[in-house]
Amino acid sequence: DDTSIDYELLNRMVDAFLEAGGTYFDTAYTYLSGESESALRKSLVERHPRSSYRVATKLPSWKVKCEEDNERYFKEQQERCGLDYFDVYLLHWLNAKNYEIAEKYHEFAFMSRLKAEGKVGAIGFSYHDSAELLDEILTKHPEVDYVQLQLNYLDWDSPSVQAQLCYETAAAYGKKVLALEPVKGGTLAEIPAEAAAAFAELDPTLSPAQWALRF
Repeated sequence: DDTSIDYELLNRMVDAFLEAGGTYFDTAYTYLSGESESALRKSLVERHPRSSYRVATKLPSWKVKCEEDNERYFKEQQERCGLDYFDVYLLHWLNAKNYEIAEKYHEFAFMSRLKAEGKVGAIGFSYHDSAELLDEILTKHPEVDYVQLQLNYLDWDSPSVQAQLCYETAAAYGKKVLALEPVKGGTLAEIPAEAAAAFAELDPTLSPAQWALRF
């Protein structure tokens, strides 16, 4: 249920992640039917010192209908998250269609201005399209710091996701890569018995999810 969050459980997960040395929290305007950013505020921002974590969130690029929407969404995200500063700010779900919207309403220029004003630390985009288009985008927008890609061993050779090709393209431009869906939304935590047996033969102490994260 996207709109009903178990805060007792979420608080335990946030605390365990921080205690284990994790610092990077990723959210977005549209996650959990719009509740994710507020949940981050309640479970992380209001309960832990700002110096103990980094936060990334994403501008809903496809929802922008005019240039003024960029600022409107950003201010709303600040309020939702309870933060004046985001460590990483990304354009969400960039593909061919959403890239046209981003160009039409100067979303890259908006992110660059936020960075220049000290409101965000680094900028980039989450990406779901071909390596060819990614090459075009990075040629036109060398100012971005990060590219967030769907990276896991199941999608590595996928002709539709093109994980390897997109990774190699981002690397060729010297961009830092954020791994999206390393366990493929939980799919790689519960794998077929034959695959699990092959992993167990290599190292029985590692779970399927740990193997996915190692990749």
